[in-house]
Amino acid sequence: MRTDLLSSNMTATKEAQVRAVLVAYRRGAVMLASEQWRLFFESGRFNKHHDKDKTTFSAVIGAANRVQMCRYQVVGQLESWLSNRANEFRDVVTRSTLDPDTKHMLHVINRFGAWFSRREIAMKDTGEIVPDAVRQLARSIMRHVMRQHRRPDMRHISMRLDHRAASLEPPSKATQQDRVGWWINVSTMTKGTKIAVPLLTYERHEKRGGRLCNGVLVTEDRESGALSFGVVSDIGADCEASRVAYEPEREFMALDFGLSTLFAGDEGQLLGKNWLNALRAYDQRIAKIARGQQRHGCKPRDSARYRKAVAALRGWIRTEVGRVLNALVAAKRPAAIVLERLNFQNPALSRRLNRIIQNCGRSVIRAKLADFNDRFGITSEEVNPAYTSQTCSCCGYVDKRNRPSQSTFRCLWCGSNMHADVNAARNIGQRRALSIGSVFQSKASVLAELVRHFRERRVRSTRSGGKGSTADPRSSNPYFGGTNTITGRMSGHTTAPNLVPIDLT
Repeated sequence: MRTDLLSSNMTATKEAQVRAVLVAYRRGAVMLASEQWRLFFESGRFNKHHDKDKTTFSAVIGAANRVQMCRYQVVGQLESWLSNRANEFRDVVTRSTLDPDTKHMLHVINRFGAWFSRREIAMKDTGEIVPDAVRQLARSIMRHVMRQHRRPDMRHISMRLDHRAASLEPPSKATQQDRVGWWINVSTMTKGTKIAVPLLTYERHEKRGGRLCNGVLVTEDRESGALSFGVVSDIGADCEASRVAYEPEREFMALDFGLSTLFAGDEGQLLGKNWLNALRAYDQRIAKIARGQQRHGCKPRDSARYRKAVAALRGWIRTEVGRVLNALVAAKRPAAIVLERLNFQNPALSRRLNRIIQNCGRSVIRAKLADFNDRFGITSEEVNPAYTSQTCSCCGYVDKRNRPSQSTFRCLWCGSNMHADVNAARNIGQRRALSIGSVFQSKASVLAELVRHFRERRVRSTRSGGKGSTADPRSSNPYFGGTNTITGRMSGHTTAPNLVPIDLT
Protein backbone atom coordinates (compact mmCIF):
# COMPACT_ATOMS: atom_id res chain seq x y z
CA MET A 1 0.00 0.00 0.00
CA ARG A 2 1.23 3.48 -0.85
CA THR A 3 -0.37 6.77 0.15
CA ASP A 4 -0.03 9.94 -1.93
CA LEU A 5 -0.97 13.16 -0.15
CA LEU A 6 -2.99 15.43 -2.44
CA SER A 7 -3.83 19.04 -1.66
CA SER A 8 -7.16 20.72 -2.35
CA ASN A 9 -8.29 24.19 -3.39
CA MET A 10 -11.73 23.76 -1.82
CA THR A 11 -13.66 26.80 -0.68
CA ALA A 12 -13.40 28.14 2.87
CA THR A 13 -16.90 26.85 3.68
CA LYS A 14 -16.05 23.31 2.64
CA GLU A 15 -12.75 23.46 4.52
CA ALA A 16 -14.56 24.52 7.70
CA GLN A 17 -16.93 21.55 7.36
CA VAL A 18 -14.05 19.09 6.87
CA ARG A 19 -12.19 20.54 9.85
CA ALA A 20 -15.30 20.19 12.01
CA VAL A 21 -15.40 16.46 11.20
CA LEU A 22 -11.66 16.13 11.90
CA VAL A 23 -11.94 17.86 15.29
CA ALA A 24 -14.84 15.61 16.31
CA TYR A 25 -12.98 12.52 15.06
CA ARG A 26 -9.91 13.36 17.14
CA ARG A 27 -11.97 14.08 20.23
CA GLY A 28 -13.64 10.71 19.84
CA ALA A 29 -10.27 9.00 19.25
CA VAL A 30 -9.00 10.26 22.62
CA MET A 31 -12.09 8.83 24.34
CA LEU A 32 -11.83 5.52 22.48
CA ALA A 33 -8.13 5.21 23.36
CA SER A 34 -8.94 5.73 27.04
CA GLU A 35 -11.60 3.02 26.82
CA GLN A 36 -9.19 0.62 25.11
CA TRP A 37 -6.43 1.16 27.70
CA ARG A 38 -8.91 0.43 30.47
CA LEU A 39 -9.95 -2.73 28.62
CA PHE A 40 -6.30 -3.72 28.13
CA PHE A 41 -5.42 -3.55 31.81
CA GLU A 42 -8.65 -5.39 32.75
CA SER A 43 -8.54 -8.20 30.17
CA GLY A 44 -4.95 -8.11 28.92
CA ARG A 45 -5.72 -7.10 25.32
CA PHE A 46 -7.31 -4.47 23.08
CA ASN A 47 -10.58 -5.22 21.30
CA LYS A 48 -11.67 -3.34 18.18
CA HIS A 49 -15.12 -4.94 18.38
CA HIS A 50 -15.83 -3.60 21.88
CA ASP A 51 -18.89 -1.43 21.23
CA LYS A 52 -20.98 -1.13 24.38
CA ASP A 53 -21.39 2.65 24.57
CA LYS A 54 -22.70 3.55 21.11
CA THR A 55 -24.68 6.62 22.17
CA THR A 56 -21.82 8.62 23.70
CA PHE A 57 -19.33 8.09 20.89
CA SER A 58 -21.91 8.67 18.16
CA ALA A 59 -22.84 11.96 19.81
CA VAL A 60 -19.18 13.06 19.74
CA ILE A 61 -18.05 11.78 16.32
CA GLY A 62 -21.39 12.32 14.66
CA ALA A 63 -22.10 9.00 12.93
CA ALA A 64 -21.98 5.32 13.90
CA ASN A 65 -19.92 4.33 10.88
CA ARG A 66 -17.27 6.94 11.71
CA VAL A 67 -17.16 5.61 15.29
CA GLN A 68 -16.33 2.15 13.94
CA MET A 69 -13.66 3.55 11.59
CA CYS A 70 -12.13 5.53 14.43
CA ARG A 71 -12.10 2.56 16.82
CA TYR A 72 -10.40 0.32 14.26
CA GLN A 73 -7.76 2.98 13.63
CA VAL A 74 -7.15 3.62 17.34
CA VAL A 75 -6.79 -0.08 18.13
CA GLY A 76 -4.43 -0.49 15.17
CA GLN A 77 -2.14 2.25 16.44
CA LEU A 78 -2.23 0.95 20.00
CA GLU A 79 -1.43 -2.61 18.90
CA SER A 80 1.45 -1.36 16.75
CA TRP A 81 2.88 0.59 19.71
CA LEU A 82 2.45 -2.43 21.98
CA SER A 83 4.15 -4.71 19.44
CA ASN A 84 7.27 -2.55 19.63
CA ARG A 85 7.19 -2.73 23.40
CA ALA A 86 6.91 -6.54 23.18
CA ASN A 87 10.10 -6.59 21.12
CA GLU A 88 11.84 -4.53 23.81
CA PHE A 89 10.49 -6.89 26.50
CA ARG A 90 12.04 -9.80 24.60
CA ASP A 91 15.40 -8.03 24.36
CA VAL A 92 15.41 -7.18 28.10
CA VAL A 93 14.73 -10.81 29.03
CA THR A 94 17.30 -12.16 26.56
CA ARG A 95 20.07 -9.92 27.93
CA SER A 96 19.17 -10.58 31.58
CA THR A 97 20.99 -12.97 33.95
CA LEU A 98 17.85 -14.92 34.82
CA ASP A 99 17.95 -18.71 34.74
CA PRO A 100 16.91 -20.39 31.44
CA ASP A 101 13.60 -21.74 32.77
CA THR A 102 12.45 -18.31 33.96
CA LYS A 103 13.51 -16.77 30.65
CA HIS A 104 11.51 -19.39 28.78
CA MET A 105 8.39 -18.67 30.82
CA LEU A 106 8.78 -14.92 30.30
CA HIS A 107 9.15 -15.42 26.55
CA VAL A 108 5.96 -17.50 26.52
CA ILE A 109 4.09 -14.75 28.40
CA ASN A 110 5.44 -12.20 25.93
CA ARG A 111 4.47 -14.28 22.89
CA PHE A 112 0.89 -14.54 24.13
CA GLY A 113 0.82 -10.86 25.15
CA ALA A 114 -0.33 -11.95 28.59
CA TRP A 115 1.66 -9.51 30.72
CA PHE A 116 -1.47 -8.23 32.48
CA SER A 117 -3.84 -11.12 31.81
CA ARG A 118 -5.62 -12.63 34.82
CA ARG A 119 -5.97 -16.09 33.26
CA GLU A 120 -3.63 -18.97 34.02
CA ILE A 121 -0.87 -19.65 31.49
CA ALA A 122 0.33 -23.21 30.92
CA MET A 123 3.62 -24.18 29.27
CA LYS A 124 2.90 -26.01 26.03
CA ASP A 125 5.59 -28.68 26.35
CA THR A 126 5.15 -29.62 30.03
CA GLY A 127 1.71 -28.32 30.95
CA GLU A 128 3.26 -26.54 33.95
CA ILE A 129 1.36 -23.47 35.16
CA VAL A 130 3.49 -20.33 35.13
CA PRO A 131 4.05 -19.32 38.80
CA ASP A 132 2.65 -16.08 40.15
CA ALA A 133 6.17 -14.80 40.87
CA VAL A 134 7.09 -15.05 37.18
CA ARG A 135 3.78 -13.42 36.20
CA GLN A 136 4.54 -10.55 38.58
CA LEU A 137 8.05 -10.24 37.13
CA ALA A 138 6.59 -10.07 33.61
CA ARG A 139 4.22 -7.27 34.68
CA SER A 140 7.10 -5.35 36.28
CA ILE A 141 9.30 -5.66 33.19
CA MET A 142 6.50 -4.59 30.86
CA ARG A 143 5.58 -1.61 33.04
CA HIS A 144 9.23 -0.56 33.01
CA VAL A 145 9.41 -0.88 29.21
CA MET A 146 6.16 1.03 28.68
CA ARG A 147 7.30 3.87 30.91
CA GLN A 148 10.26 4.51 28.62
CA HIS A 149 7.95 5.66 25.80
CA ARG A 150 5.01 8.00 25.52
CA ARG A 151 1.73 6.39 24.58
CA PRO A 152 0.31 7.24 21.14
CA ASP A 153 -1.17 10.74 21.11
CA MET A 154 -4.64 10.57 19.58
CA ARG A 155 -5.12 14.34 19.76
CA HIS A 156 -3.34 14.75 16.43
CA ILE A 157 -4.45 11.53 14.74
CA SER A 158 -5.17 11.59 11.01
CA MET A 159 -8.73 10.75 10.02
CA ARG A 160 -9.06 7.49 8.08
CA LEU A 161 -12.40 7.26 6.28
CA ASP A 162 -13.57 4.35 4.13
CA HIS A 163 -16.06 4.43 1.26
CA ARG A 164 -19.00 4.89 3.63
CA ALA A 165 -17.81 8.37 4.63
CA ALA A 166 -15.49 9.40 1.79
CA SER A 167 -15.91 8.00 -1.72
CA LEU A 168 -13.56 8.81 -4.60
CA GLU A 169 -14.84 9.66 -8.05
CA PRO A 170 -12.98 10.49 -11.29
CA PRO A 171 -13.09 14.13 -12.45
CA SER A 172 -16.33 14.05 -14.39
CA LYS A 173 -16.95 17.59 -13.16
CA ALA A 174 -14.76 20.61 -13.85
CA THR A 175 -11.06 19.69 -13.88
CA GLN A 176 -9.75 23.25 -13.43
CA GLN A 177 -7.35 23.07 -16.38
CA ASP A 178 -6.55 19.38 -15.69
CA ARG A 179 -5.32 20.09 -12.15
CA VAL A 180 -8.11 18.12 -10.45
CA GLY A 181 -7.39 14.39 -10.46
CA TRP A 182 -10.24 13.26 -8.18
CA TRP A 183 -13.39 14.44 -6.50
CA ILE A 184 -14.12 13.07 -3.06
CA ASN A 185 -17.59 13.04 -1.46
CA VAL A 186 -17.09 13.57 2.28
CA SER A 187 -19.86 13.19 4.86
CA THR A 188 -20.21 16.15 7.24
CA MET A 189 -21.41 16.57 10.80
CA THR A 190 -24.89 17.22 9.44
CA LYS A 191 -26.64 13.88 9.00
CA GLY A 192 -27.23 12.96 5.37
CA THR A 193 -25.17 15.87 4.01
CA LYS A 194 -22.05 15.39 1.88
CA ILE A 195 -19.74 17.83 0.17
CA ALA A 196 -17.63 17.35 -2.97
CA VAL A 197 -13.95 18.20 -2.43
CA PRO A 198 -11.55 18.53 -5.42
CA LEU A 199 -8.12 16.89 -5.08
CA LEU A 200 -5.21 18.34 -7.03
CA THR A 201 -3.00 15.69 -8.59
CA TYR A 202 0.69 15.63 -9.54
CA GLU A 203 2.96 13.55 -11.77
CA ARG A 204 4.24 11.10 -9.17
CA HIS A 205 0.71 10.13 -8.13
CA GLU A 206 -0.39 9.71 -11.73
CA LYS A 207 2.52 7.34 -12.40
CA ARG A 208 2.00 5.38 -9.19
CA GLY A 209 -0.01 2.59 -10.82
CA GLY A 210 -1.71 -0.19 -8.92
CA ARG A 211 -5.33 -0.44 -7.80
CA LEU A 212 -6.88 2.63 -6.18
CA CYS A 213 -8.53 1.91 -2.81
CA ASN A 214 -11.78 3.67 -2.09
CA GLY A 215 -11.63 5.92 0.94
CA VAL A 216 -9.25 8.65 2.04
CA LEU A 217 -6.88 9.71 4.82
CA VAL A 218 -7.39 13.30 5.99
CA THR A 219 -4.25 14.78 7.56
CA GLU A 220 -3.36 18.16 9.02
CA ASP A 221 0.21 19.41 8.85
CA ARG A 222 1.29 20.22 12.41
CA GLU A 223 3.59 22.99 11.22
CA SER A 224 1.40 24.83 8.70
CA GLY A 225 -2.06 23.53 9.63
CA ALA A 226 -2.85 22.78 5.95
CA LEU A 227 -5.18 19.90 5.16
CA SER A 228 -4.10 17.09 2.84
CA PHE A 229 -6.01 14.08 1.55
CA GLY A 230 -4.20 10.76 1.33
CA VAL A 231 -5.20 8.56 -1.59
CA VAL A 232 -4.18 4.92 -1.07
CA SER A 233 -3.03 2.67 -3.93
CA ASP A 234 -2.62 -1.10 -3.68
CA ILE A 235 0.57 -1.85 -5.61
CA GLY A 236 0.88 -5.46 -4.42
CA ALA A 237 0.58 -6.93 -7.94
CA ASP A 238 3.20 -4.53 -9.31
CA CYS A 239 5.58 -5.32 -6.46
CA GLU A 240 5.14 -9.05 -6.98
CA ALA A 241 6.01 -8.67 -10.67
CA SER A 242 9.10 -6.56 -9.91
CA ARG A 243 10.30 -9.07 -7.27
CA VAL A 244 10.09 -11.88 -9.82
CA ALA A 245 11.96 -9.83 -12.43
CA TYR A 246 14.70 -8.66 -10.05
CA GLU A 247 17.87 -10.76 -10.30
CA PRO A 248 20.51 -9.98 -7.63
CA GLU A 249 24.11 -9.82 -8.81
CA ARG A 250 25.78 -9.90 -5.38
CA GLU A 251 24.93 -11.39 -1.99
CA PHE A 252 24.96 -8.12 -0.05
CA MET A 253 26.12 -4.51 -0.17
CA ALA A 254 27.57 -2.85 2.93
CA LEU A 255 27.03 0.88 3.47
CA ASP A 256 28.54 3.34 5.91
CA PHE A 257 26.22 6.22 6.72
CA GLY A 258 27.58 9.62 7.62
CA LEU A 259 26.78 13.28 7.44
CA SER A 260 30.02 14.24 5.66
CA THR A 261 29.42 11.68 2.91
CA LEU A 262 25.85 10.41 2.86
CA PHE A 263 26.69 6.80 1.96
CA ALA A 264 29.97 5.01 1.30
CA GLY A 265 29.95 1.54 -0.24
CA ASP A 266 32.29 -1.35 0.49
CA GLU A 267 33.52 -1.22 -3.12
CA GLY A 268 34.68 2.38 -2.83
CA GLN A 269 31.51 4.28 -3.81
CA LEU A 270 31.16 7.75 -2.28
CA LEU A 271 27.70 9.23 -2.79
CA GLY A 272 26.36 12.49 -1.39
CA LYS A 273 29.73 14.20 -0.86
CA ASN A 274 28.18 17.67 -0.40
CA TRP A 275 25.58 16.39 2.08
CA LEU A 276 27.10 18.11 5.13
CA ASN A 277 27.62 21.43 3.31
CA ALA A 278 23.95 21.49 2.29
CA LEU A 279 22.89 20.68 5.87
CA ARG A 280 25.00 23.56 7.16
CA ALA A 281 23.27 25.93 4.74
CA TYR A 282 19.85 24.76 5.98
CA ASP A 283 21.13 25.03 9.56
CA GLN A 284 22.13 28.68 9.10
CA ARG A 285 18.81 29.58 7.48
CA ILE A 286 16.68 27.85 10.13
CA ALA A 287 18.78 29.18 13.03
CA LYS A 288 18.54 32.74 11.69
CA ILE A 289 14.74 32.58 11.53
CA ALA A 290 14.56 30.98 14.99
CA ARG A 291 16.75 33.70 16.54
CA GLY A 292 14.58 36.40 15.01
CA GLN A 293 11.44 34.82 16.45
CA GLN A 294 12.99 34.40 19.88
CA ARG A 295 14.15 38.04 19.99
CA HIS A 296 10.52 39.06 19.60
CA GLY A 297 9.41 36.62 22.32
CA CYS A 298 7.74 34.22 19.85
CA LYS A 299 8.15 30.50 19.32
CA PRO A 300 9.95 29.55 16.07
CA ARG A 301 7.20 27.15 15.01
CA ASP A 302 4.72 30.05 14.98
CA SER A 303 6.61 31.53 12.01
CA ALA A 304 5.43 30.54 8.53
CA ARG A 305 8.99 31.10 7.23
CA TYR A 306 10.39 28.72 9.86
CA ARG A 307 7.84 26.01 9.06
CA LYS A 308 8.52 26.42 5.35
CA ALA A 309 12.30 26.10 5.87
CA VAL A 310 11.91 22.95 7.99
CA ALA A 311 9.55 21.43 5.41
CA ALA A 312 12.09 22.21 2.67
CA LEU A 313 14.82 20.47 4.69
CA ARG A 314 12.72 17.36 5.20
CA GLY A 315 11.79 17.25 1.53
CA TRP A 316 15.44 17.61 0.52
CA ILE A 317 16.49 14.76 2.85
CA ARG A 318 13.78 12.51 1.41
CA THR A 319 14.80 13.33 -2.15
CA GLU A 320 18.55 12.86 -1.58
CA VAL A 321 18.20 9.59 0.32
CA GLY A 322 15.90 8.21 -2.37
CA ARG A 323 18.19 9.33 -5.19
CA VAL A 324 21.34 7.85 -3.66
CA LEU A 325 19.84 4.52 -2.63
CA ASN A 326 18.06 4.11 -5.97
CA ALA A 327 21.37 4.66 -7.78
CA LEU A 328 23.19 2.14 -5.58
CA VAL A 329 20.58 -0.57 -6.02
CA ALA A 330 20.37 -0.01 -9.79
CA ALA A 331 24.16 -0.23 -10.17
CA LYS A 332 24.99 -3.09 -7.76
CA ARG A 333 21.72 -5.07 -7.58
CA PRO A 334 22.30 -6.61 -4.11
CA ALA A 335 20.18 -9.27 -2.44
CA ALA A 336 20.66 -7.58 0.95
CA ILE A 337 21.81 -4.23 2.32
CA VAL A 338 23.90 -4.07 5.49
CA LEU A 339 24.41 -0.74 7.23
CA GLU A 340 25.36 0.56 10.62
CA ARG A 341 22.79 1.51 13.23
CA LEU A 342 21.69 4.93 12.10
CA ASN A 343 22.82 8.02 14.00
CA PHE A 344 22.09 11.40 12.44
CA GLN A 345 23.85 13.61 14.96
CA ASN A 346 26.89 15.66 13.98
CA PRO A 347 28.83 18.13 16.17
CA ALA A 348 29.20 20.48 13.19
CA LEU A 349 25.45 21.17 13.27
CA SER A 350 23.29 22.92 15.86
CA ARG A 351 21.25 21.03 18.41
CA ARG A 352 18.09 22.23 16.69
CA LEU A 353 19.07 20.78 13.31
CA ASN A 354 20.42 17.59 14.87
CA ARG A 355 17.03 17.06 16.47
CA ILE A 356 15.16 17.71 13.22
CA ILE A 357 17.25 15.40 11.05
CA GLN A 358 17.41 12.73 13.76
CA ASN A 359 13.63 12.46 13.76
CA CYS A 360 13.22 12.79 10.00
CA GLY A 361 16.26 11.08 8.50
CA ARG A 362 16.04 7.75 10.29
CA SER A 363 12.40 7.26 9.28
CA VAL A 364 13.14 8.25 5.66
CA ILE A 365 15.94 5.69 5.27
CA ARG A 366 13.98 2.91 6.96
CA ALA A 367 10.94 3.66 4.80
CA LYS A 368 13.12 3.48 1.68
CA LEU A 369 14.63 0.17 2.76
CA ALA A 370 11.14 -1.19 3.43
CA ASP A 371 10.13 -0.08 -0.07
CA PHE A 372 13.09 -2.01 -1.53
CA ASN A 373 11.94 -5.09 0.35
CA ASP A 374 8.42 -4.73 -1.05
CA ARG A 375 9.48 -4.02 -4.63
CA PHE A 376 12.55 -6.20 -5.09
CA GLY A 377 12.75 -8.50 -2.06
CA ILE A 378 15.96 -6.78 -0.89
CA THR A 379 16.40 -7.39 2.82
CA SER A 380 18.20 -5.00 5.16
CA GLU A 381 19.87 -5.31 8.53
CA GLU A 382 21.70 -3.03 10.93
CA VAL A 383 24.97 -3.91 12.65
CA ASN A 384 26.81 -2.42 15.60
CA PRO A 385 28.87 0.60 14.44
CA ALA A 386 31.28 0.64 17.41
CA TYR A 387 34.90 1.19 16.30
CA THR A 388 34.18 0.63 12.59
CA SER A 389 35.94 3.91 11.82
CA GLN A 390 39.05 2.99 13.88
CA THR A 391 39.49 -0.66 12.82
CA CYS A 392 41.47 -1.64 9.75
CA SER A 393 39.34 -3.71 7.40
CA CYS A 394 42.49 -5.47 6.09
CA CYS A 395 44.30 -6.64 9.23
CA GLY A 396 41.84 -5.91 12.05
CA TYR A 397 44.11 -3.59 14.04
CA VAL A 398 42.05 -1.07 16.06
CA ASP A 399 43.57 2.28 16.97
CA LYS A 400 42.03 5.75 17.09
CA ARG A 401 45.17 7.09 15.40
CA ASN A 402 44.36 5.02 12.32
CA ARG A 403 42.04 7.85 11.29
CA PRO A 404 44.13 11.04 11.27
CA SER A 405 41.41 13.08 9.54
CA GLN A 406 37.71 12.92 8.71
CA SER A 407 38.28 11.35 5.29
CA THR A 408 41.65 9.56 5.65
CA PHE A 409 42.33 6.09 7.03
CA ARG A 410 45.92 4.84 7.32
CA CYS A 411 46.54 1.69 9.36
CA LEU A 412 49.52 1.98 11.71
CA TRP A 413 49.99 -1.79 11.63
CA CYS A 414 49.71 -2.99 8.02
CA GLY A 415 49.95 0.38 6.26
CA SER A 416 46.62 0.12 4.38
CA ASN A 417 45.55 3.52 3.07
CA MET A 418 41.99 4.28 1.90
CA HIS A 419 39.04 6.61 2.38
CA ALA A 420 37.83 6.39 5.98
CA ASP A 421 34.18 5.86 5.07
CA VAL A 422 35.01 3.06 2.62
CA ASN A 423 37.05 1.32 5.33
CA ALA A 424 34.09 1.64 7.72
CA ALA A 425 31.73 0.20 5.10
CA ARG A 426 33.98 -2.85 4.68
CA ASN A 427 34.04 -3.38 8.43
CA ILE A 428 30.25 -3.21 8.47
CA GLY A 429 30.07 -5.90 5.79
CA GLN A 430 32.47 -8.15 7.72
CA ARG A 431 30.45 -7.82 10.94
CA ARG A 432 27.32 -9.13 9.26
CA ALA A 433 28.12 -12.70 10.33
CA LEU A 434 30.03 -11.93 13.55
CA SER A 435 28.84 -11.72 17.14
CA ILE A 436 30.14 -8.14 17.44
CA GLY A 437 27.65 -7.17 14.73
CA SER A 438 24.77 -7.42 17.18
CA VAL A 439 23.29 -4.01 17.97
CA PHE A 440 22.86 -5.18 21.58
CA GLN A 441 26.62 -5.52 22.16
CA SER A 442 28.15 -2.78 24.27
CA LYS A 443 31.10 -0.74 22.99
CA ALA A 444 33.34 -2.26 25.67
CA SER A 445 32.54 -5.84 24.63
CA VAL A 446 33.04 -4.99 20.94
CA LEU A 447 36.46 -3.50 21.69
CA ALA A 448 37.45 -6.51 23.79
CA GLU A 449 36.55 -8.85 20.93
CA LEU A 450 38.44 -6.76 18.36
CA VAL A 451 41.60 -6.77 20.51
CA ARG A 452 41.31 -10.50 21.20
CA HIS A 453 40.82 -11.37 17.53
CA PHE A 454 43.80 -9.27 16.51
CA ARG A 455 46.08 -10.92 19.09
CA GLU A 456 45.05 -14.37 17.87
CA ARG A 457 45.92 -13.56 14.25
CA ARG A 458 49.43 -13.69 12.85
CA VAL A 459 49.45 -10.45 10.85
CA ARG A 460 52.66 -9.10 9.32
CA SER A 461 53.30 -5.47 10.20
CA THR A 462 54.93 -2.73 8.13
CA ARG A 463 55.26 -0.51 11.23
CA SER A 464 54.46 3.16 11.36
CA GLY A 465 58.18 4.01 11.30
CA GLY A 466 58.74 2.41 7.91
CA LYS A 467 60.18 -0.90 6.72
CA GLY A 468 62.51 -2.49 9.23
CA SER A 469 61.40 -0.21 12.05
CA THR A 470 61.01 -1.80 15.48
CA ALA A 471 58.37 0.68 16.67
CA ASP A 472 55.20 -1.15 17.74
CA PRO A 473 52.04 1.05 17.67
CA ARG A 474 50.45 -1.17 20.33
CA SER A 475 52.94 0.02 22.92
CA SER A 476 51.24 3.45 22.96
CA ASN A 477 47.73 2.22 22.19
CA PRO A 478 45.49 2.34 25.29
CA TYR A 479 43.21 -0.29 23.73
CA PHE A 480 46.05 -2.83 24.13
CA GLY A 481 47.10 -1.62 27.57
CA GLY A 482 50.80 -1.21 26.67
CA THR A 483 51.92 -4.31 24.74
CA ASN A 484 55.40 -5.78 25.03
CA THR A 485 57.04 -5.66 21.59
CA ILE A 486 58.87 -8.97 22.02
CA THR A 487 56.24 -11.37 23.37
CA GLY A 488 53.05 -9.62 22.40
CA ARG A 489 51.85 -9.92 26.01
CA MET A 490 50.19 -7.21 28.08
CA SER A 491 52.30 -5.27 30.55
CA GLY A 492 50.55 -4.74 33.85
CA HIS A 493 47.22 -5.95 32.46
CA THR A 494 45.38 -8.96 33.83
CA THR A 495 42.14 -9.12 31.86
CA ALA A 496 43.43 -10.93 28.78
CA PRO A 497 45.44 -14.09 29.74
CA ASN A 498 46.87 -16.75 27.39
CA LEU A 499 47.67 -14.36 24.57
CA VAL A 500 49.11 -15.74 21.34
CA PRO A 501 52.50 -14.31 20.28
CA ILE A 502 52.36 -12.22 17.09
CA ASP A 503 54.84 -12.23 14.25
CA LEU A 504 56.70 -8.93 14.46
CA THR A 505 58.86 -9.30 11.37
